Amino acid sequence: MVGHLRFSVPHDGDVLDERRTLRDGIELFHEVRDVVGDSVELILDVHTRLDPPEAVTLCREIESARPYFVEDALRAEHPDSYRMLRARTGVPLAAGEQFASKWEFAPLIENDLIDYARVDIAIAAGLTEARKITAACETHHVKLATHNPLGPVTAASSLHLNLTTAIPAIQEHQSDPDPDLASYFTVRPTVVPGRVLPSNTPGLGVDIDRPRARAHQAHPRPLPTLHRPDGSYTNW
Repeated sequence: MVGHLRFSVPHDGDVLDERRTLRDGIELFHEVRDVVGDSVELILDVHTRLDPPEAVTLCREIESARPYFVEDALRAEHPDSYRMLRARTGVPLAAGEQFASKWEFAPLIENDLIDYARVDIAIAAGLTEARKITAACETHHVKLATHNPLGPVTAASSLHLNLTTAIPAIQEHQSDPDPDLASYFTVRPTVVPGRVLPSNTPGLGVDIDRPRARAHQAHPRPLPTLHRPDGSYTNW
């Protein structure tokens, strides 16, 4: 079975030096490919942290290492910049995790500027809107690579979306960094190596211990930030 390994371009704590990140990211990608061979698909998440010239260089330099796709190579606020990147590079491209509707996906899909749509159900207005996005993707041979950095509810929603379309490629799944999280859920999809199996219970197949959840409310935390070497803010 072919596995998938996803990692981000490196940075030093909360400081992002674009040129250093570019060099380190290229070197790291080739080193990982040399170690794992072709038995593992590699995904590089740029996380919108590079400017267009650096993004072009990165994509060109790792092309020979055969990435499954390069994710969020450019800023989400200017999707038309993918036209430039598409013309100058040959790697498969993925984008969309920050998009909130089918209208934001439309220019990338209709102009064949991406190969994978990173639909996030929690951001893209739920399953109904996500189904419309995937229908548009299907007409342009764009595959679905759902974005899911959250918990079991969005994981189950993403799973159901993938089960109802002909274009699923890969589903991001958040493992349980805190084992206590699993104990809040009385029903959830079953995770086995390389696969997520749906529950046969009604609805999304997720249920939660509501009294316990109410007794342990979430608390807000500061948003992560990145700085350039000169101290100015840059995209996280």
